[in-house]
Amino acid sequence: MEIQDPFQPGASDAHDDVLRYAYRLDTLFDISRSLFTLFDPDAILRTCLLSTMGNFGVINGFIVVFKLPSREVIHFASQGFQDSEIGELQQAAASGIDDFDFEKSHVIACQSHDLPPPLAATECILPFWIDRGHIGWMGVGPKILGGLYSEDEKKLLVTLKNSLVVALQNAKSFEEIKRLNTDLIDKKNQLESTVKELEAAMVQVAEYSQHLEKIIAALNVAQEVQQSLLPQHPPKHKRLNIAGTSLYCDETGGDYYDYIELPCLGTDACAFVVGDVSGHGISSALLMAGVRAYLRGRATQTGSAAEIITDLNRLVCADTEKTCQFMTLFFLMVEAATNRMTWVNAGHDPIFVYDPVMDRFEELRSKGLALGVNADWQYTEQSAIAKAGQIVVMTTDGVMETHNERNELFGRERFKEIIRRNASQDAEEVLKAIVESVEKFRGEASQHDDITLVVLKFQDDATFTP
Repeated sequence: MEIQDPFQPGASDAHDDVLRYAYRLDTLFDISRSLFTLFDPDAILRTCLLSTMGNFGVINGFIVVFKLPSREVIHFASQGFQDSEIGELQQAAASGIDDFDFEKSHVIACQSHDLPPPLAATECILPFWIDRGHIGWMGVGPKILGGLYSEDEKKLLVTLKNSLVVALQNAKSFEEIKRLNTDLIDKKNQLESTVKELEAAMVQVAEYSQHLEKIIAALNVAQEVQQSLLPQHPPKHKRLNIAGTSLYCDETGGDYYDYIELPCLGTDACAFVVGDVSGHGISSALLMAGVRAYLRGRATQTGSAAEIITDLNRLVCADTEKTCQFMTLFFLMVEAATNRMTWVNAGHDPIFVYDPVMDRFEELRSKGLALGVNADWQYTEQSAIAKAGQIVVMTTDGVMETHNERNELFGRERFKEIIRRNASQDAEEVLKAIVESVEKFRGEASQHDDITLVVLKFQDDATFTP
């Protein structure tokens, strides 16, 4: 039975009201549950943004947190904006701080204000106040399916924004607890005279430590299991030199890559896949494992690339119906006999093709929703022919969106330059050069997102046609 979205026009009777509020409660519960298990502000921002965009079907969005009075950007997450727009977006958000009341829970319609680009590309802005020293903005862009935000949707946005604030406050409290715990260890000798007064607290600490050890042990097992699901070795391919890797920022993650043999297309036909599940941790790892199983099962059967991903999406939607999770994915089939590349893009960033002879980059693009958003979505495919020496690099956004200690983005231009400088090397050396450059750029800054790369280097004499 098809369940009508309670936010669609026409839901006016009591039964529809009940469905609408039940839907809101489910959404708030799922997103809040994800947020309140995180204690890293950047992870909280990204999880809230991606969950909100996935729930509303939004084209682009951002969340930014400023430190007062300097207005320094200390936390930032965005989706759907070009790298070149990020700096302008942060600057525009900072310049508008004096124009709005950050302690008032309300939604600002961007169309009613004279906002500079790219801030004007968003549909709604929600200012929020965290504490005396920190404020922020949450912006959501137009919906994929069109239409203005209803009053009920605006109320839900305000409530989601409030959950974000609570999660950020909790994260700050958690950091304070960690600092206090460090101080307690440093002052252990000084506190020996007051052991009796601290006995009750020490019992709680011991219980917490035991529980933490169990969690760490479970995460280690989960990490081993997830790592075993990733390819251990690239396939041997007559016309392709292949390399791939995933570097998780937590014990487990939502990034995924795979090589899948396609016997229905011939002995040397193979599919190359990269994907990125919203969020991090165990829940993302579980969805990643499910997508891997579904895709491997479906890809070995007959059907076009578009049919394979359309069928995969229906299976994923059944799993994510109540979780608000989704997964972007790029699916690339290569037929060795002709070097034909056929691809389907499910909401993922385009992949890059570099021709060292022409010194030119091409992007393999196609339009499609992320997996888990709409079970009825019909995906389309695109094709091209590759030629000798060309390098195809498939990646998740963790590479380009890596930040250094000065909060600068690694970006596409650095990424392309590394490929250009190492084009004469084999796929493994190109991959190694990219990873080393990203780590060097990040320096002492934390890794806030998973990094996944698959590099293909063609070694035949076919002609590439974009």
